[in-house]
Amino acid sequence: MKQNHRLILGIIFLSIFSCKTSKEPVLQLQSTAPFEMVEPYYNAWVGGIESAGSGVNVFLPLKKDLGRVTVDSIHFRGEKSAVVKRDQLLIGRFKYSRVHPKKLIMSSNPHEEYGNTLPSKTDRSPFKLVNNQCVISYRVNDKRLYYKVLNLKSLREIAYPSAPPQKQ
Repeated sequence: MKQNHRLILGIIFLSIFSCKTSKEPVLQLQSTAPFEMVEPYYNAWVGGIESAGSGVNVFLPLKKDLGRVTVDSIHFRGEKSAVVKRDQLLIGRFKYSRVHPKKLIMSSNPHEEYGNTLPSKTDRSPFKLVNNQCVISYRVNDKRLYYKVLNLKSLREIAYPSAPPQKQ
């Protein structure tokens, strides 16, 4: 009887501690760039009116065409942005809104909370980066790969006026 009791406890013990927890996949960075870049840089910008917000644009000038590489996103300062390709330039736009969110109504009466909206979700990046680094997410032959760009140059902040200048 004691043998069976110990055997059952042993099986329960092993089944509890042998279960694996699901972990996020490890994102492997490639050691070589998938394409040649010419002095990648970023610059911050600020809108002239409060509702315009502010942000940072990351620019990756290409030496030649991407070929069979498809770049889809850039990770920068804890956020992720879709890539826009213009000629020989990849651009990631990161916008930070200065508009204050509408106050939430908290009440025990659900009818009073009717006008509340869900907060917008920002697309977070899984990479821990220094301020002048970014990670490029790209695909080659349907395989997702990542490459870290080091030492992005910081250009001067651009302050956009509140309205276009008037012609006189």
